[in-house]
Amino acid sequence: MNEPDRIDAAGLSAATLCCFLWGGNAVAAKYAISAAGVPPIGGAGLRFLISLPVVVLFCRRAGATWRVEPRYWWLLAVHGLLTAVQIGSFNWGTSHSEAGRSSVFINIHPLVVAPLAWLLLGERMGVRGIVGLIAAAAGVAVMLIKPLMLGGGLVGDLVVLASGIVFGFQAIAQKKTFPIIPPTTLLLAQSALAVPLSFLYSAAIEGSSSYHFTPEVVWGLLFQGLLVSGVAFAIWMILLRRYPAGRLVTVAFLTPLFGITLGTLIRGEAFTWPLALGGLLVGLGIYLVAVEK
Repeated sequence: MNEPDRIDAAGLSAATLCCFLWGGNAVAAKYAISAAGVPPIGGAGLRFLISLPVVVLFCRRAGATWRVEPRYWWLLAVHGLLTAVQIGSFNWGTSHSEAGRSSVFINIHPLVVAPLAWLLLGERMGVRGIVGLIAAAAGVAVMLIKPLMLGGGLVGDLVVLASGIVFGFQAIAQKKTFPIIPPTTLLLAQSALAVPLSFLYSAAIEGSSSYHFTPEVVWGLLFQGLLVSGVAFAIWMILLRRYPAGRLVTVAFLTPLFGITLGTLIRGEAFTWPLALGGLLVGLGIYLVAVEK
């Protein structure tokens, strides 16, 4: 499939939906992953387990190829491990930070993907795209001001940042793998493999006594499993195949905007001027990248 040189309206709409769901991910994680809920790595395993029916249904409707040649099984193992590490570290970091802050810090991944896409995938970005990326990055930086002023949660923030870096490398690895393993097949395989990897670690380190299910925990896990790991990641895999990764992930700068907004509405976090100014810069960046020819 030949990639278009810009993000069209359909791609922008689908990517925005993914960003909205990802923005709510940190809020859901705060309810599900805690001492009164489920442990971070075990929660990641439950999230993937819940998402599997959605992923299987999506793959069937998309006519996915179910078999992968044995010589490529090592690729599946790598992607499964990356998936488990990325989500597990995000859960752990978010449980030691705040939802709004995690929504911002996880979004470092576009800054990882863009240069890697240029170096490894041969993707280019014109003047408008570069200005858009700078504007979006500035918006994220502005939104970081208030969370950093609050203090505390440094270890959690750093772990979420590390998760964002892993996410960026994973996006490039997926893009490189698509010619060998179709996106839907890869999505199903990495989700399925992440389940036992997460549960094995949780059983050995976290223990079964750390699981406590309350209505809030269940709803948080359902949101993460069905809407984020199921719907959002399925759509994102298709978008990565159709559009240049360096431009597509720039749209993901909407994620902290949605995350902080949902954190304000649901968890009562303050709406501040960094959020308003950052949102304007993010919107400008998305517009410039989307309209570039």
